[in-house]
Amino acid sequence: MTIPSLTGAKGAPTDAITGLTLNKNAGKQALGADDFMKLLTTQLTSQDPMNPMKDTEFISQMANFTSLEQMRSLSASFATFTSDQKMSAAPAFLGRQVTVSDPTGDVTGIVDSITLKNGIPALVINGKSYETKLITGISTPPPPIPADSTSGSPLLTPAPTTQS
Repeated sequence: MTIPSLTGAKGAPTDAITGLTLNKNAGKQALGADDFMKLLTTQLTSQDPMNPMKDTEFISQMANFTSLEQMRSLSASFATFTSDQKMSAAPAFLGRQVTVSDPTGDVTGIVDSITLKNGIPALVINGKSYETKLITGISTPPPPIPADSTSGSPLLTPAPTTQS
């Protein structure tokens, strides 16, 4: 059965039964609250008076729609939470020796600073920025070897001498 369509006010085809605007990309988009309410109103006004919609079916549809809206809200909240977690974890990399996987090969260096690229934290190693998802290893950098101010060589601690 083919549902006849009309052309909407803006030139978009409109379903003659529901009044909803038809969209060739409809499979790629989700129904919004307005679309659901139009569909529900059309369903209620077009129902058979001798066999009306049962209240349990109506309640079920409303519950499904409410559940869908809550899942969308939860998904958005989780995305924000994940972003916030990445932001709060990034400073822990400062001063650490990190290995990142780069298209040119693995790069190892000390994290000098943290920058933001489109709201995502990035580590700056040797003047170049890398996303935290590219990290393959983390370690504490070796301590610097103190140099003797007169000879320029590392300080050596003399071995303890035993006295007899």
